[in-house]
Amino acid sequence: MQAEIKQLLELQSMDLKLTELRFQVKRHAAHRQSVEQKIADEEAQFDRLKEAHAELEHESRMRNLDVDELDENIRSYQKRLDEGIISFKEMEDLRAKIKSDRTRIETMEDEALALMDQIETSKAAIMEAKAELATRVVHLQAQIEVINGQQGTTQEEIARIEAERRDAADTMPSYLLSQYETLRAEFSDPLATIHHGTCSGCKLKLSGSTVERVRGGMGLVSCEHCNRLLYVE
Repeated sequence: MQAEIKQLLELQSMDLKLTELRFQVKRHAAHRQSVEQKIADEEAQFDRLKEAHAELEHESRMRNLDVDELDENIRSYQKRLDEGIISFKEMEDLRAKIKSDRTRIETMEDEALALMDQIETSKAAIMEAKAELATRVVHLQAQIEVINGQQGTTQEEIARIEAERRDAADTMPSYLLSQYETLRAEFSDPLATIHHGTCSGCKLKLSGSTVERVRGGMGLVSCEHCNRLLYVE
């Protein structure tokens, strides 16, 4: 195999490895983002539990205020009945209001008790969810640390290969590097081997003269179809 082809194959091997490693960097970043989103989603779900609990407590307070207001109305009505000089019709109206408000109070007190039960159940659910969330976040944060470690290792490997590639490119004739880079702008594999008389890159049949020139080591030979540089293993 020609020395030039060997140089180019080494360069191509490094470029393919760099492409793979850079894809890994993107994959690590996507994985980390996915884990971070899981943390955000689970924290948001916990926040919704707390909001629902706060709404129950607010509703309970408002219900108690309504009961207090009705109780105050009853006392006011009763005072007018006991102390005021009123007509029989007004007396009957006040008694009806008192009866109605007492019925409403009984209903609202039952509802308040039911709300208290819901609040206690909600409070217990929040405590349990808080403990589960803390454990889950620790687990997910550990995953992020692993991903960060993998990302760091990959970045170090990229830096190492990039340095090797620069060294390899510096030892290569400029015309050869230029031809390679031109092909690499179009193909991830600028070099292709001959396999059963075809170019391994474009999979098209090569002419007999092209195959012979490659086998005979007659300089750099390009595929007549895709222009990749050809070699034999």
